[in-house]
Amino acid sequence: MLDHLTGIGLLVFVLLTLPRARRETKFLMFGGGLITLALLFTVAGPADALRGLERSLIFAGLLPTLQMTKAVALRMPSVRVSQERLASLPGRAADVGIAIGTTVFGSVLNTGAFALVSAVIKQDATEERRLTAARAAMRGMNISVLWSPFFVGFAVAGTYLPEVELWQVVPFGFLCVCLSIAIALAMFARPFSLGAVGDALACLGPIAPRLGFAAGTVILVGALTPLSTLGSIIVVMPVLCAIQFQRHPEQLRPVFEETAAAMSRMGDDLALIVVAMVVGTVAGEADALIIHVAPLLEGGLPAPVLLAAMIGIQLLPAIVGIHPIITGTIFLAALTSLPHGVLPLALYEAMLAGWGLGSMISIASLSVVTAGSMFGVRPLNVAFGPNLLYVLVVWAVLVPVLSAVHYALV
Repeated sequence: MLDHLTGIGLLVFVLLTLPRARRETKFLMFGGGLITLALLFTVAGPADALRGLERSLIFAGLLPTLQMTKAVALRMPSVRVSQERLASLPGRAADVGIAIGTTVFGSVLNTGAFALVSAVIKQDATEERRLTAARAAMRGMNISVLWSPFFVGFAVAGTYLPEVELWQVVPFGFLCVCLSIAIALAMFARPFSLGAVGDALACLGPIAPRLGFAAGTVILVGALTPLSTLGSIIVVMPVLCAIQFQRHPEQLRPVFEETAAAMSRMGDDLALIVVAMVVGTVAGEADALIIHVAPLLEGGLPAPVLLAAMIGIQLLPAIVGIHPIITGTIFLAALTSLPHGVLPLALYEAMLAGWGLGSMISIASLSVVTAGSMFGVRPLNVAFGPNLLYVLVVWAVLVPVLSAVHYALV
């Protein structure tokens, strides 16, 4: 009963924030509401919708935790040192540094990484230079979701695939990140130079140990306790932040003020999560709907087809503005409610790949909007262009890799 009441309370909160939400969020909430009502009146029941709201509850604790982590990290001297080193990189090496830098910064800061690396570009830079840098930053930040547990997408995947342990998906995801970076360097870093890559990695030396310690602590707690991925983050990160406050007590007030201000603006994120969770749960647990979908899977759809679909169903709608959080969550919820036969680790990574790549080319994505703002270019130009080809290439490469892992371990 308490879960039902708190779930309804979360829904009321989200509805109250809608007047201040972005237009894209209002559109997606309206569409999700219509789909939910249609399912409730045909193949599902109110209990399914309440279950979706209950699944959303933990995100009300996760989002403020991530915001506080970001605020603390932005004030760490090691982050500033890495930023200054990136700013000193010459010529083409700067774009390589931006891409790799946002991959590392974005692993903890998420879209906050754009604020750091945008300072690398001179104020009087041409629009073409700023646009090139913004696209490089998008390629770096958005693929960091493949391995970082500090993303909402990572948490959503863990909600539906709880059997996948952090110690499994984080190292495997890191390999996928390295592969994606290699593809980006091959496509955009011309002429290619190992020296430029080495210089970029050297710039990140000060922050690497701290990032590794934070991620390692979360993984260790998740492995040694019954806590889920989300629970481990919610428990561990405030403790690490408290240690930082003990070392730098002057940061306590500004961090909490910044976190409180960010919480007042997180209605968009919560709204997208709630509608995706509710629609996904209702669709995934509707017996009548499953009866029609089950024969497709029972017919033996190959794992590569399902993995490609898990990524593609997030990419294609993203081009027309539908956020991957909607399509990815719904598809994953429906798929995991049936005997799909895909290795959970491969499916987990496919969900993350679709999320990250889809957010790179979706005009409804917060990362596209933030990158456009930080680099002073139109978000539409950031989303569409060379990165669209990059997304398709990474999709084409990751599907065989994930399929090979599936067949090797299943």
